[in-house]
Amino acid sequence: MGRSLEPDKYRNFALTMPRSLFIPPHFLLLTLSVVSLLACDGDDSPPGDLIPQDKMAEILTEIHVAEARVTHLQLRSQDSSIFVYDKLQKRIWKENKVDTSLYRKSYTYYTSHPTLLTEIYDQVEKNLTTREKKKNIRL
Repeated sequence: MGRSLEPDKYRNFALTMPRSLFIPPHFLLLTLSVVSLLACDGDDSPPGDLIPQDKMAEILTEIHVAEARVTHLQLRSQDSSIFVYDKLQKRIWKENKVDTSLYRKSYTYYTSHPTLLTEIYDQVEKNLTTREKKKNIRL
């Protein structure tokens, strides 16, 4: 009673699956543990050449304005949009005296520290609001 006459398809799934696809549970657990330990190096101090939070907020403000400009242009091809955005981004790097690798390193650090990233984006929001009030957003 209560049991279906249909055989349980999933009962012996691990036994019926191809041997090349089967990963023993203890191996998977060990692998995840090692990866977790390697990801946590214990040193949570910021890198020495990190872009300061206030400057990062200014850079992100400029990036969002550049993205809005490109969107506003409504270019017909994605290639054209990418080309224009790359030009604007290079100008942002030059004005702020940073390069792509330093920006990415800093952005990666801040995204792995949500509290700091929230503080940065709070400032970005204030910057955008101030620029909008001053009508200083050039599209």
